[in-house]
Amino acid sequence: MPSSIPSLTVAELTHRLVAGPLHPSREFVSGGMGYADLYRMAAHILDDLGSEPTVCLGTDDRSIVSAAVLAALAGGPRLILPYALTPSVLNEIQGLTGYRWTITAGQAPPAPGVRAFVPAGTAAHWPVDPPPAPVDGNHPWIELFTGGSTGAPCRWPKTVRNLLAETLNIVETYGISNTDCIVATASPLHIYGLLYSILAPLAAGAAITAGTPSFPVEIENEILAQGATVLVSLPAHYRSLTGHAGKVLPVRLAFSSAGMLDLADAAAFGERNHVGINEVYGSTETGGVAARNRFRGEKEFTTFRPVTVKAVDENLWVRSAFLSPDLPLDAEGFYAIGDRAVFSRPDRFTLVGRSDSVVKVGGKRVDLAAVRSLILQHDRVSDALVTALPVARGRENLIVAVVAGSADAQDLNTLVESGLEPYARPRRIKIVDRIPVTAAGKYDRRTIEAYFRE
Repeated sequence: MPSSIPSLTVAELTHRLVAGPLHPSREFVSGGMGYADLYRMAAHILDDLGSEPTVCLGTDDRSIVSAAVLAALAGGPRLILPYALTPSVLNEIQGLTGYRWTITAGQAPPAPGVRAFVPAGTAAHWPVDPPPAPVDGNHPWIELFTGGSTGAPCRWPKTVRNLLAETLNIVETYGISNTDCIVATASPLHIYGLLYSILAPLAAGAAITAGTPSFPVEIENEILAQGATVLVSLPAHYRSLTGHAGKVLPVRLAFSSAGMLDLADAAAFGERNHVGINEVYGSTETGGVAARNRFRGEKEFTTFRPVTVKAVDENLWVRSAFLSPDLPLDAEGFYAIGDRAVFSRPDRFTLVGRSDSVVKVGGKRVDLAAVRSLILQHDRVSDALVTALPVARGRENLIVAVVAGSADAQDLNTLVESGLEPYARPRRIKIVDRIPVTAAGKYDRRTIEAYFRE
């Protein structure tokens, strides 16, 4: 079996991708587009939109996303990847970035003044004339957006070095090769799906499947019909597979990210399919930090080889080439992730919760301070504490609120429903005369948490 790509530098991989397909006749989309047509589509984007400073991806079609990524790498417009394709999200991001074009698969443009571009797979040829000059490794290549608890998107620029250094780590760590075919249930517009289902296969010369299945039967059928060897999925989809007594999935690799995978789901998948799930820990701003495979007995996370971590008072800090530029770093180049960890070795740790006010619910960020600020706007609320109780050990959380004042629960529920995304709303609200505090004057979290165990 052909091995994965030999060890390359980021610069070497950049030039290799921009030079054109190594094997033009090989399939990129299984049962569909070949590598030659993929590069022709990229040339069409570069020819027509190359002078634009930024272009938004208004589709999650994997062939179009891949072609746009190649065009941007070859000196084309910087790509904007929205966290959702709803008109409200696209309009808001357009207001923040001022993009004038959106690349689509035929959808209408999201806002007045924005023009839609539908690339064709046979309209141009690669290499283009004059030959493209790759984007400098330290300049932004792709801008990812993530949603916030109040709906305000967060902007995360990623350089060529950020993304391709991590791509090389994925390909080399897991042996992705040109014999692999990848099925992904994760959106290619999010960093996890972008890295594992677009950039890694491009780097390795692997194939992908066209769809983004989400239901168990769809996932199963896509894998079996295309002979897929790699599954890139999400905790919610592994949970749905646990309850589906279907066929054995003949994959050699499985990945999960964007939230904590339940131990029972990891075990069920491994026992049924005879392969463990590689749980990738990280975030949009940090990239991948570490991974574990509990089917192989790995209870702790082990950092990826290019990544260095440390603990400061149990707070987890990370240093790597994957970090988004402009993050606040300490004197040694470490970034505080916001999670707490207990280390057994310098490169192995267990997560024990969050150390700041940002938590994840269903893979989405929720700023507890922003939720509290909204509740305090009610004229009959004198104080409020919003906290997250762990559903299971790790990063998944149940948001709850303790509110002091005379507001009633219905008023508060109406307030949070009007001002917060569904995943950011407190699931339980306890109204008290006074929020309990300790002798030191701090909120008595033990007593507060007991309210929600009653």
